[in-house]
Amino acid sequence: MNAPFAGIPFLRRTEDAIPAATWNLWRRWRKRHDGPLEFPLEARPGTKVLITDECWLYYDATQGGMPLILWLEFRQDRDALHADVPCYVQYYDYPGARFRDAVLREAAERMERDLAR
Repeated sequence: MNAPFAGIPFLRRTEDAIPAATWNLWRRWRKRHDGPLEFPLEARPGTKVLITDECWLYYDATQGGMPLILWLEFRQDRDALHADVPCYVQYYDYPGARFRDAVLREAAERMERDLAR
């Protein structure tokens, strides 16, 4: 999924991890729903989150889908369900990077709401 963003230089790339609880919600959500999860981020109007099997993307919907944060290369070699899922994160916008935790929190909340229905 990184190919569409190959021409866009990122500012920083670091090792990161998706929290185990959030990743496990994604796995459950994915079994129940077909396709990716996409929703607007309440913490920052004008931005959206897109979650697929290949990547998790936080982007600016008002700027033609310009990426702000991209989680990719998920490593599935964790030992237990309570272990975080290692990945890489690419930051395309320094101010957008401060929303990393908000993105993951709202994603978990959205998946919990959808699964409760």
